[in-house]
Order: sequence, then C-alpha cells, then structure tokens
Amino acid sequence: MQNTLIDYIYRMEAAQSFEAKWHCLTQSLLELGFNVVNYVVFPNGTTRDLPVFLENFRNNWVAHYAARNYGPEDALIPHVLNSDRPALMFAVDEEQPLIWSSKGRELIAEARHAGMERAVGFSHKNAYGQVDGGIAIGTDLMSASDFTDFVGQHVPLLYTIYSIAYQRLHPECRKRIALDDLRISPRQYDVLMALWDGLSNKQIADRLGVSEVTISFHLKQLRAKLDCALNREILPRAFQVGLLGAPMSPNPA
Repeated sequence: MQNTLIDYIYRMEAAQSFEAKWHCLTQSLLELGFNVVNYVVFPNGTTRDLPVFLENFRNNWVAHYAARNYGPEDALIPHVLNSDRPALMFAVDEEQPLIWSSKGRELIAEARHAGMERAVGFSHKNAYGQVDGGIAIGTDLMSASDFTDFVGQHVPLLYTIYSIAYQRLHPECRKRIALDDLRISPRQYDVLMALWDGLSNKQIADRLGVSEVTISFHLKQLRAKLDCALNREILPRAFQVGLLGAPMSPNPA
C-alpha cells in the first residue's frame, strides 16, 4: 500500500487542472475498490452554510438521491460533521454502526447501484477547527468481513488520500462555488486579483487595458456582490467567501 500512496502523491503533484486532480482522486480510490459517493464542501468554511456536493455516483444515482431528498436521512453526513472518527455504513441486512431512519434504510438498500453498499466517511477541519468538508467512499466489491478488515487496516491510507485531495481541491472548490453563487464575471475576477496584487486603480486599468472609469465600475459591482461598503473591505470579504485562499476565521484571536 505504500507504493499506492507514493504513486498517488506523484500523480496529484503532477496534476495541474481541477479536473485532473479530481480524476487522480477518483481513479486512485477506484484502484482500491472504492467510488467517491459524496465530496462535501461548505462554501464559507462553516457548517452553518448549506453543503455543496461533488460526486462520482454511478448509474445516474445522484439524480435519484436528490429527487428522493435522501440528504436529511443520510446518517453518514451528520456523523462525519460531528465526529473525528470515520463513519461506517453496511448493507441494509447487516448490523449498522450508525442510526438510520426507515427512509435512510431505503437509501442503503438502493445505494448498491451507486457503488456504495458499504461505505466509510471522513471529514476535514480547516485551520480554525471548523469542519468545512467531508467525503464518503463506498464499495460493492467487498463482503462485509472483507470491508471491515480492509477499513480496519487501511483507514490511515484512505484518510491520507482524502486529506491530500482536500489540500489540492478544496480552495478551488470553494472558489468555483463562490464565483457561481455571486455571479462574479471573469473581468471582475481579474480586477479582484489585481487588488490582491496590491495595484492601484490606475495600475489595474493599465494591466487590463481599460480606463480608470471602467475599473471604478467593476469595483462598484464587486462591492455590491460582496456586500461591502468600501473598497478596502473587498479582499477580506473575498477571503471569507472562498474567492481567495483559505477561509478567514470569523473570530480571529
């Protein structure tokens, strides 16, 4: 398994795009017999916000999951968000380590079609101790005893694979979500990045080949979309919502 991890690290380091990194994660887990079932991102780095899911469901099961509104019934997610221990889920006719509702047990019965008859979930905390992401990976290739043995022996490997992916993918996930939710245009993002580089309005205008009046208009739009009164509030707010780097602490020490 050491060679598996070394190869994964090498491939993840070589991956440049978000899609390449995501493929590296899913392919590496697939080689171990697992599918990514849920990859959960909290856009603002806190559990107070609705999660956004990236998935690798099979047979279009993600649409079925959403249509059946299984999210509130999924015992893996609340366990992952409230515990530092991995969450384990077994097939519907096996003893469950988690407490599931009757509808949740329907989810387990149908989950085999998504490649997660048995699953394990992990969470990750940001620098401020907030759970801001998690993953559930599942398999229908192992018996109950094989699954228990594999997870018991390889939890550190599975968690390390996820943790490395978290470091590579999470900032990009949050940025993509924020750009979409706030409807930040490519030009507005260019202006934001120029602010991040410490440029003045004139320098930003020179870099982008437009007038200072145009830059003032873009800054006005950014203030409105980020709910800022002043230009100096734009960068801190951009950090908070995930447009720049890691989330800021809501209560700095």
